[in-house]
Amino acid sequence: MNTEDIIKHVKDAIIRGHLAPGQKIVEAQLCRDLGLGRGKVREALMHLEQEDFVQRIPNASAVVKEVSQKDIAQIYDLLGVLEGLSMRIATPTLTEKQIQEIASSVEKMERYQKDKFKMAEYNFRFHEHMTELGGNTRLLSFVNLIRAQAGRMGLHSFYNPQQVRSSLVEHRKILDAVQEREPEKVEKYIRQHYLSAKNRLIQYINNTL
Repeated sequence: MNTEDIIKHVKDAIIRGHLAPGQKIVEAQLCRDLGLGRGKVREALMHLEQEDFVQRIPNASAVVKEVSQKDIAQIYDLLGVLEGLSMRIATPTLTEKQIQEIASSVEKMERYQKDKFKMAEYNFRFHEHMTELGGNTRLLSFVNLIRAQAGRMGLHSFYNPQQVRSSLVEHRKILDAVQEREPEKVEKYIRQHYLSAKNRLIQYINNTL
């Protein structure tokens, strides 16, 4: 297992809620669980700290970083702007195959809407794919740094049936605009979707405190 595998393992545990915000990540236990030495584990935790998944405290165990409402607002606002820009650029030149791939993602989300993990997975891929279609490598590199955090936050909202229903309607609206090749509409609907998703997630968190 290399460093990237360790990072993925810990990220997945955080995203799925197996490691809760504020929970200690004991290096020795992680080493035993994965059958690895401390060097690789520490390197992975350093990367996770840079990506805001964990907080490393001097002379103490690393902990899963808390996510504030300010974090949610900033990340969702950024993703809406950047993904919207990417698709405004991409839409006029999309091939039929690319449009069908977007449609396929929407259909999979609709099919698996009662399975929160599959729904979250296909939702992640839907948005990741649309950002990739813009072809802006600098934009994509920046978005990739923050998208995993959005996935971590967004999974919690898929416990809420209203979030799922609203999200599916918004995704279908974005797809319709893509199929009509209306770049300004695509950008507008993407930004509206992230704004609505942000507000629903913050409301859901407040209601469950």
